[in-house]
Amino acid sequence: MRNYQATGRRIKFWWHLTLAYLKRYQLRLAITLFTTILSAYFLYAMAPNLIRNNIVTIGFVGSYKVEDLPTKALALVTQPLIKEDENNKSQPALASSWIVSEDGKTYVVFIRDNLSWHDGTAVEAKDISLAIKGVEVNAINNKTIQFVLPNPISSFPLALDTPVFKTHSFYGTGEYRIVDLTQVDEVVKKIVLRPKNNELPQVEIRFYTSEEQAVTALKLGEVKVLSSANIKDVAGWSNINIKKSPEKNEIVTIFLNTSSSLLSSKEVRQAAAHAINKEGFDGEVASGPISSKSWAHNDSIKKYDYNTSRSKELLSNAEVKDPKITLSYSVGLRELAQKTKTEWEAIGIKVEIKEEKGIPKDFEALLAVNKLPSDPDQYSLWHSSQTATNITKYKNLKIDKLLEDGRAAKSDEDRKGYYMDFQKFLTDDAPAIFLYHPNKYEATYKNVQKLVDKLPTQ
Repeated sequence: MRNYQATGRRIKFWWHLTLAYLKRYQLRLAITLFTTILSAYFLYAMAPNLIRNNIVTIGFVGSYKVEDLPTKALALVTQPLIKEDENNKSQPALASSWIVSEDGKTYVVFIRDNLSWHDGTAVEAKDISLAIKGVEVNAINNKTIQFVLPNPISSFPLALDTPVFKTHSFYGTGEYRIVDLTQVDEVVKKIVLRPKNNELPQVEIRFYTSEEQAVTALKLGEVKVLSSANIKDVAGWSNINIKKSPEKNEIVTIFLNTSSSLLSSKEVRQAAAHAINKEGFDGEVASGPISSKSWAHNDSIKKYDYNTSRSKELLSNAEVKDPKITLSYSVGLRELAQKTKTEWEAIGIKVEIKEEKGIPKDFEALLAVNKLPSDPDQYSLWHSSQTATNITKYKNLKIDKLLEDGRAAKSDEDRKGYYMDFQKFLTDDAPAIFLYHPNKYEATYKNVQKLVDKLPTQ
């Protein structure tokens, strides 16, 4: 009983002592508590920004599903079996080499040794899943994959320039791995990458459906790195570095509908080509359908120099009366369409311009950015049998034969001969006017430039 009374007195003593302490130092305690709460809130609010100091956000333009994400966007994460070099030729990546059967229909690709996925397991042929329409894919053994084509296509190796992941996963082979992927209606909006080496920055890749949206994101600081043809207006910003270079895999082109009553005339098409002054274009002047960096480029093809006298002479020879053309143009090319209208009207062709959001089913002339295939094979765009993709409705048996022979030939040397002739005869016939390779501007915020410089080169 005495023990309980003693315990009760001790509790009562400490209770009164605590109350006295709180009463005496209540202001100090209140300030301490307030400061602690404020500091905690500040750290909570600022933590994301502090963490983001080691993050590079990169913008890409395009709508992609997981299965068709471009190689360039995932270059830090994994590699393709075969990659494209600076001259558009096929080079080994995850593959060590490949061989082709005598009939050109079977490709056997050998995988490099000592490769591993992000989960630490060895890269084996059975773990690589590539779906290519019309192509049969077989894993012959751990290091060998066979591709069986319905028809010989010499450009097939570049079809293997696509990101490779371990089946049913996002495990790749690169310095970075995917830790988060955000989709909206199956369209990829954001990918978060984490490096294996902690000295490297984290990377976020964000996708935008249009150039305009991507550029707005850059201006708002939502992305810190962006390549685009439409960011010249930030070139003067003191906090952004700009690098400019021509995009050799694109050509700004005027496609001419060769089935129209006016443009079925070769003289009229050539007259329209000579009427355009190519000086002052924001890019590198182009003269033909194949990129100037390609191993198959022909620099000796017909050049349509600015010559209004020649244009008027050709129109006179064509014996057309009151020529009129409706020039459709893609979004973002209005200024160039207006320039073309002025130049064509100067030689006597009346022009109406019209903006289009896609490729119109029927057009007379279409000003658009032509994204070139990596390989010089342009069968789909110019062969007369390709009614869905031959948008100029161009028909020429000689061109057809050259395109057929070019994709069937086995050696690059033989292929080059066919494509040199293809460019020569196509540009002379002028079913399209090839204007220029547009400049692309790579914008990088200066406060992340050092982080960008740390990223592995691919």
